[in-house]
Amino acid sequence: MKLKSLILGDIRQQYKYGFYALYTLFTLVYIAVLRILPMPWKELCTTTLIFSDPVLIGLMFMGAIILFEKSEKVMQALAVSPISIHTYILSKVISIGLISLLSGVLIALFSGMEHSYIHLAVGIMLGSALFTLVGISLSAFISTMNNFMLIMVSTLIISIAPISVYTMGYKSGAMLLHPSISFIELMSGNISVMSLMVIIIWCIAMYIFSCLSVKKMMTI
Repeated sequence: MKLKSLILGDIRQQYKYGFYALYTLFTLVYIAVLRILPMPWKELCTTTLIFSDPVLIGLMFMGAIILFEKSEKVMQALAVSPISIHTYILSKVISIGLISLLSGVLIALFSGMEHSYIHLAVGIMLGSALFTLVGISLSAFISTMNNFMLIMVSTLIISIAPISVYTMGYKSGAMLLHPSISFIELMSGNISVMSLMVIIIWCIAMYIFSCLSVKKMMTI
């Protein structure tokens, strides 16, 4: 019940601050652009676009969300409440994941391409979860919006840049160690044991870091 209440509270907050309206607009624009692309480009662009925007929403917005919560003394309240750190983090992961999943699946559905929707949905949810956890982990080190923008842009470059190299044909197996490449493979339906292991290890590692970050923010 605590988790459900937190998720509903996060969804209301995200709706209030325009996340759903913003991603409705983005989704419509992306669909329109993808439908006019020539077929050889469409599949690659669809998968890359779904990864680079809906999946990364947690990274892009989590800093702003937590800055707002810091200003409202949410972290101090969390420290004395019966709500656990794990419940707090899961609420953020699930609520952001819903936006990512809705936007990503709609983009894929109306882009005019056939997809393995099971692989796509799993890839979107896991990718959204990982980068939401990254966003939470980084939030412990930000105190202003300028700090957040600097850290977020740097992290986005590190997250997205290898995709450009990979999509241009350099497909070394070692590149699967980068989580973004493993997610692109999973969402494209090219699932492998190595890519799954990489995703799982990254998710576990970032979950541990996000727990430590929330604990740190509760003591500030």
